[in-house]
Amino acid sequence: MDSTVLRLVGAREIATRLGRSRQRIQQLAEQEDFPEPFQELAMGRVWWEHDIEDWIHRGRDGDPAGDVCGEDAIRELAERIADHLAERDQILVDGDLVGALVEVLRPALRSLRCRRD
Repeated sequence: MDSTVLRLVGAREIATRLGRSRQRIQQLAEQEDFPEPFQELAMGRVWWEHDIEDWIHRGRDGDPAGDVCGEDAIRELAERIADHLAERDQILVDGDLVGALVEVLRPALRSLRCRRD
């Protein structure tokens, strides 16, 4: 009996693994270096877990992890908050509200950066 288990993962599992939002994973999935999905289902694309792990270990392009107070990081945080609320059936945050959340988060995060520097 083969002890190797082949697993499929969706954007949510990849996002959890990387500490990113599902929206960010969807953006990364459009890049040339991202693995091809195994299948596209009604719930979204799925990938072989080993392909995603290989991609992570060889280094990802275009994933701005360095600047925690940059525009990409602020938008990422707003999207993660929106995901968190939606997963708990508390509120559905559309794109306009995510933009408003970015505007609220920007000064707070930038003031933290100023204190840190």
